[in-house]
Amino acid sequence: MKNYKLIILIVFLLSGNTIIKAQSATDISLAFERYSIEFNIPVDVLKAVAYVETRFDLNIHPNKKFGHNGIPLSFGIMGLHDDDWFGHSLIEASNLIKADPNLVLKDYSLNIKAAAALLSKYATELSINRKNLNQWKTVFELYSGIPQNEIKPFYSFDALKVLNEGTNINGISISSHPEVDISVFDENVNPKNKLKNIQDINSTDYPPAVWDPSPNFTLDSITQLFAVVHDTEGSFGGSLSWLKNPVAQASAHYIIRSSDGYIVQMVREQNKAWHVRSWNPYMLGVEHEGFVNNPAFFTEAMYQSSAALYRHFVQKFNIPLDRNHIIGHNEWQNLNWVNWINQNFPQIDPTDNTHTDPGPFWDWNHFISLIQSGAAAPQVVTSFPLNNDSAWVSTKIKITFDQAMLPTETQNAFSISPNVFGSFSWEDNNKTLVFIPDALLAPSTTYSVTISKNALSILNTNLQSDFNFTFTTRTVTPLTVVESYPANNGVNVSTTVKIIIKFNVPLIGFSTLAGNVLFTDSAGSSVTIKNASYISEENQGIVSFNPSKKLNYQSLYTVTIKGAVQSLNGNTLGDDFTITFTTEKNEFISGTLLDDFESLGGWNDPLISNETFNADSSQTNFFISTSDKVNGNSSGKLNYGFKNGDGGVIQLVNSQPFNLGTDKNNLLGLWINGDFSKNFLELWFDEGFNENIIIKLDTLNFTGWKFFEFPLSKVGGTESIFFHSIVIRQNPNASKKGSIYFDDIQTRIPSVTAVEQTNNQIPKSFYLEQNFPNPFNPSTTINYGLKSQGKVLLKIYDVLGREVTSLVNETQQPGNYSVNFNAANLSSGIYFYQLSIIGSRDNSSENIILTKKMILMR
Repeated sequence: MKNYKLIILIVFLLSGNTIIKAQSATDISLAFERYSIEFNIPVDVLKAVAYVETRFDLNIHPNKKFGHNGIPLSFGIMGLHDDDWFGHSLIEASNLIKADPNLVLKDYSLNIKAAAALLSKYATELSINRKNLNQWKTVFELYSGIPQNEIKPFYSFDALKVLNEGTNINGISISSHPEVDISVFDENVNPKNKLKNIQDINSTDYPPAVWDPSPNFTLDSITQLFAVVHDTEGSFGGSLSWLKNPVAQASAHYIIRSSDGYIVQMVREQNKAWHVRSWNPYMLGVEHEGFVNNPAFFTEAMYQSSAALYRHFVQKFNIPLDRNHIIGHNEWQNLNWVNWINQNFPQIDPTDNTHTDPGPFWDWNHFISLIQSGAAAPQVVTSFPLNNDSAWVSTKIKITFDQAMLPTETQNAFSISPNVFGSFSWEDNNKTLVFIPDALLAPSTTYSVTISKNALSILNTNLQSDFNFTFTTRTVTPLTVVESYPANNGVNVSTTVKIIIKFNVPLIGFSTLAGNVLFTDSAGSSVTIKNASYISEENQGIVSFNPSKKLNYQSLYTVTIKGAVQSLNGNTLGDDFTITFTTEKNEFISGTLLDDFESLGGWNDPLISNETFNADSSQTNFFISTSDKVNGNSSGKLNYGFKNGDGGVIQLVNSQPFNLGTDKNNLLGLWINGDFSKNFLELWFDEGFNENIIIKLDTLNFTGWKFFEFPLSKVGGTESIFFHSIVIRQNPNASKKGSIYFDDIQTRIPSVTAVEQTNNQIPKSFYLEQNFPNPFNPSTTINYGLKSQGKVLLKIYDVLGREVTSLVNETQQPGNYSVNFNAANLSSGIYFYQLSIIGSRDNSSENIILTKKMILMR
């Protein structure tokens, strides 16, 4: 950074005339000394505030109160404020010295005097020992005006850090004070205090950064094509405060501190931050502490830290390292860039911006060279097949690098012996090279694959060394089924089951299934299917499909895969493969609905949870989906992925936990649509002072919608229970990715034990029988019948017509049904039970309503 002589321009606008007075560093230092004595404040305390706010620059903003991202501007060398977020310290300080605020914000001497008076007032109110520099921490935080308690220490840290280390900027010096203790700051403020359990605060996108989320973002709505350099036009702590303010409607993916290059991540890289208007869907944004017209903030520590972050962007998202893709917010002023955007990205309006950051003092040549020069040589992370492994003759060869590669150069560095003709494709943003042979490999043959060091990363760095591996193709084996869901003779299968058949080798394609898949009921009648799918994954062929309509409860079904199905190797299955399974009983009993997942509600992005660990951020998200549901128009869909290894946790947390009360006899239930991943499903609760009580709900070894219900006594305790999280815990032997759905979370009192379809004989009319026994104590049975499908409501009312409970609330098929009602929580008396069939297919009536009386006698 070049040294330059500090010249402060003080602009006085009097009677339309502009008076410019140049002020030297000596004059400013003398003002610090003068007001230090007058207000009994250590002179370096005054200087530390000016250092944090402006690096001793006199900020004047004629006719302007708000800066970049709408952040309220500070005024003068001491950074006084006059706004509703950081407060009105300019007015308060001016009143203390009986000066005109318009002069205080323009005159360096009055600005220092007013700030000194305000700092002195705070020191008196807080009763600190003014000679003890460590006790000024609370004064600094009060002076900052930052409203969030957790962010105030970022401001005081900067002030105490410069007091501890000392500095000399533009002729103004602060002495070093080793007695100042900055170890008091938590590791999320002071990186030198980082604890061993650092994953609790570190970003999962970019681990050198600390995760401190902003509420201002749009979920899963960015294509990372560019990376933008911003400056904050404010201090680090103040800017962090503003970008976490929901009213600000502004954010950035990261913010970097000037003094040491410390990085905080505020928005996940897969989410859209709000920083560059209509460019937001395409651009990652990083705020750098500083001002357009003040190069003192752009330190080498900041450049080094920022370059490493942008290197991460380039490598992760395959962003070209050039000035067309690594840009400033002010690029709209660059005619060459505007023309380039118009030609290459016509969907982006290149002039839809007004900001000029990072300004003329940002050293672009140095910054780009740091991104380039700091690049490590790329390495091969893994290959498929593994070295000395065996593989099917239909295998594709995959080589994964630790960073994005240049496709052409890397493909030219690939060779295989014996020679095989084929084509290339790329996955994972040019990190994984896939070689697809044009024909089947020769069986029982050893192949040698090499990637020479001529392979180049996206940063034009050569592979560290040649990479070699060998594999041997297997002899051709018969096609077999290795796994299925349901398994043969499976029971309690969901009536919306997704059938999954896994073969030991890939099939020749979807076409081989035509006419070779049979799905029948117990009478031999065909069951129509939907969502038929075939994929080849990890050298297996996987077939899946759903019944087009909900299956009957407690019914027998058969799936047959005919022996003519053919593998990619040319072999057939031979014998037919048959699965017979029985669907579950209808044991659902409706209760009080807590969440119908018709909207996102309080459910948060699982990646922002402190408990989420070892998650693949590119595959993990949560949203409201209309593709599958139990009731209504939608359900919640959680896509998840785990990185290599184990111990992964995906926590879907609700910021508005459901208060389930203190009655531990009540039941909590919800619908889950499983994915057969075999990972573990948990629900998490708080009770009193006990946090994150884990209920292990089930293993995800099923497909289709299933209703899970359990008594709150499993959570335990005597205080109110709050349900706040649905969690997927990684099973090391399970799939590393999957998708599950949730719908209709509910609670109910255990008054009803079951709704059971008693037989499959369809009645000739709708009916509601008298309950038996009647009178009863405390349980009785209610039987009813449906001649056609309809939405069924069965409810209990007292003699005043008030609803007591809902026993049934679902669409049911034609048939005879039995419900056991337990009235243990009710008092003696007369009650009514009413059956409503809504939208029935009976020609005589659109809706059916039947009512009977019953007597509870204690």
